[in-house]
Amino acid sequence: MAPHIISPFDPVARERLQRMGLLTKEDRVNTVALEAICAVHAALMFSQIYDACGDWSGTLSVCRRITSQAPLVSDRQVLLLISIQYDTIAKPLPEVIWWISGSEILLAPFVRGFVRKLDEFCEDIREGGDVM
Repeated sequence: MAPHIISPFDPVARERLQRMGLLTKEDRVNTVALEAICAVHAALMFSQIYDACGDWSGTLSVCRRITSQAPLVSDRQVLLLISIQYDTIAKPLPEVIWWISGSEILLAPFVRGFVRKLDEFCEDIREGGDVM
């Protein structure tokens, strides 16, 4: 018998998000957990972009494509920009982001937190800070 395949868009995905600690039993966002996910994954993506580009100028350019578009498009479109960037650097979309993608309650705060952290890393470069 084949295993039941569940996607982040299935109604039962909410239970997984609760087990991950991203949603409470009352279906509220666990902001502490979500902020940690945003910080970790934005930092990892930033480093992976630097590894792919090999210089700060290229890294800033790639990251700015995401951060400058974010206020102009929907949260789902920002998630698409993030996903495309993972494809561009030949890395898989982290599973936690995949599960967040199907949650209307988590999508907006995740995308905003991720973009905010990515923007902070870009600011560190412009100010001459050591981000690596």
